[in-house]
Amino acid sequence: MERRYALFIAISLAAVLGSQVLRTTLFPKPEEPSVPAEVATDTTTGDVATADADADAGAEKETAANGEESAAKTVDATASVGAASPETLKAAAAAARRRVSLGSLDPNGPTGMLVTLSSRGGTVERIELAGEQFHDQDDRGAYIGHLAADVVPEGCRLGVVGPGTPAARSGLKTDDVIVRVGDSSTPDPQSLAAVLARSKAGRSLSVTFRRPSGETLSPEQTVELQTTRRPLEVIRPEFDAAPVADVAAGFHDPLSFRLGLASRDGSDRPADGELPGQELQAIDWETEVAHGGRVVRFRRKLAGGLQVTKEYRLVTAADDPVGQVDEDRAGRYRLQLRVTFQAAEKTRLEYALDGPNGLPTEGWWYAARVSRSWGGLGVRDVAMRFVGEPTALISSMTLADEDSIPPASAVLAGKPLSFAGVDALYFASGLIPAVEGDEVPALAEVEPLVVGEVPEAARRKLVNVSCRLLSQELELEPGTPVTHRFDIFAGPKRPSLLATFGQPRAAMDDLVYYGWFGWVARPMITILHVLHAIVRNYGIAIILLTVIVRGAMFPISRKQAVSSQKMQVLQPEMKAIAEKYKNDPQKRTMATQELWRKHKYNPAGGCVLVFFQIPIFMGLYRSLATDVELREAPLFTSAIRWCSNLAAPDMMVDWSGFMPSFLVRPEGWLGPYLNLFPLLTIGLFLWQQKLFMPPAVDEQAKMQQQVMKYMMFFMALMFFKVPCGLCLYFIASSLWGIAERLLLPTTKPGAALAGAGGPTVVDAVASRPVDKAAATRKRRKRR
Repeated sequence: MERRYALFIAISLAAVLGSQVLRTTLFPKPEEPSVPAEVATDTTTGDVATADADADAGAEKETAANGEESAAKTVDATASVGAASPETLKAAAAAARRRVSLGSLDPNGPTGMLVTLSSRGGTVERIELAGEQFHDQDDRGAYIGHLAADVVPEGCRLGVVGPGTPAARSGLKTDDVIVRVGDSSTPDPQSLAAVLARSKAGRSLSVTFRRPSGETLSPEQTVELQTTRRPLEVIRPEFDAAPVADVAAGFHDPLSFRLGLASRDGSDRPADGELPGQELQAIDWETEVAHGGRVVRFRRKLAGGLQVTKEYRLVTAADDPVGQVDEDRAGRYRLQLRVTFQAAEKTRLEYALDGPNGLPTEGWWYAARVSRSWGGLGVRDVAMRFVGEPTALISSMTLADEDSIPPASAVLAGKPLSFAGVDALYFASGLIPAVEGDEVPALAEVEPLVVGEVPEAARRKLVNVSCRLLSQELELEPGTPVTHRFDIFAGPKRPSLLATFGQPRAAMDDLVYYGWFGWVARPMITILHVLHAIVRNYGIAIILLTVIVRGAMFPISRKQAVSSQKMQVLQPEMKAIAEKYKNDPQKRTMATQELWRKHKYNPAGGCVLVFFQIPIFMGLYRSLATDVELREAPLFTSAIRWCSNLAAPDMMVDWSGFMPSFLVRPEGWLGPYLNLFPLLTIGLFLWQQKLFMPPAVDEQAKMQQQVMKYMMFFMALMFFKVPCGLCLYFIASSLWGIAERLLLPTTKPGAALAGAGGPTVVDAVASRPVDKAAATRKRRKRR
């Protein structure tokens, strides 16, 4: 029987593998058409990128003269077709893009993040989180900072050096030119990125650079730079659902928090661009850094005397002398945006402010998010909440379907908007309108939108999404500015932190959702945090949690073990009943049930433990997939990839290089890594099954046991991409159960039956049909 089942499984797997190999060989995936270098169109927003050879040459000359970064090499997907004249597009392509930073990567700093702003549209290019807990899960190379470098004859000129980065700590400054890193020359940003990718994080690198001195560069200088791992970017530029390291080197989706005019003096914005002469998104704004680097203002003057200002400010406790804002609300992961309009003549306008995009996609190939409704969620979904209502999540999978895009949500007077943004697995970002004062935004509606192209096939769930806030019509009096204020949250989904963003009783804290088993997940998370505060390791905390759970269920599990032992004692009698009534199933069932009642054996007793284990299993699973504190929590150390994240598979070996691609693609059956913990878990399940399962008394029972045994191999496929923290719980729980079974005193059959209120072993033997040979031997012995 075992041989036949093994042969069946082997033939089935061979058939599946063979069909996939033939399909890959005979019908290879067609290559994606390359996008011309001259133009790239965003079909969702109608944006286009244009490159002009003359503009390139002119921009390079201008850049060499004024020391600013060249935007001529930038193929930016934020320019407009139809909205701007060719002269405007050429000017936009030739304009120099400037980048400035707010905040710091210092983990002890008051802001908790480093914000990189771009003069192109006055947008947020990226937001990096500070702290050892927030690292990029995929990039394990050396990181010295996001430098926005461009090419000069001497090497790579740094466009920005953010405070708190390794480059800033070593003394590098904006406009420094890196000549070499170690023994490798760096003539362009690509070579610099390649050198850093080959280096390991945490190691020291020797960086040779030249510093501007008037019209020339100083002689070469060398500094020792201590690298780190790349911090997590909670907002980042993307293209085709992949992060873009340098937006000046190629295509990218529109950046975050873009502003545009929806209408002006009765003229509505066209569907494929901006109003002619009113371009705000594809143009570089005037940039001003104020208040000691804590405030950045972008200004843009439009036709008709209209001036638009965007001011970004990091809010800290020092900005609240009255003490109305506590320290957590003041500066941690909080950025403030003010939008100001001032006209030289009476003007009517409506504006559209886009929200964040480019949130992390980590965990998309192994984690699953849970929705409050029956619909499924994507990797990143649009979230919005109105006062008096729960948070509404609009699935990115729904947005990716052009035929089912939900309509915009109107902002009613009795239910103002509390926040709107994007929700990801462990992180979120949103726009929070001001609720009091003279800067309260007058909003008309909020709509979800897709940013960039929609990926194909299984990567469709990676679609980049955002939201758009549309204002009511504003009437501007000459010389009188109108300002609207928004808070921007971009950070981890900690319930206590999210509760400080948004209006009272309509905050962002309900973005943390554990599903139906939240009543189990919340106390489990609390226990894990308490244990972690003691042992300082979440892996050990999970093991201790297992000990607590199994200890609490010890009476039930011991009863199950005793019941399993009793079942093995009753096997001879059950076999005798099966032989006696093999042609009468009804009498066989009645006799077996009578035997169980006589010896107080309950065959469903083993299900009680499983009944209690399922909520705990689901609660821990949802905890690992929701609680940001468990993200990047290592079992041993973060220096190696294996078991470096208890909320992800253990990722022991990267086997994507030698295994069939349909199996080891991120969206494949097994994933790109060989995981040890699921295999160990299934092995322990099989051992535990062998210890607790009594021998089969007939062919039907034997077949059922074989089916259960081989079902474990299919469970291995199901468990192969679950978090290793969950596998650790199952391993510890299985070892507890096995030890409990092996250490249970071995009771003789007679004693076991007597303890159960039944006959002794002599009675049990006497009640069985007597074998003729045994009876003959007994009579000879008596003679």
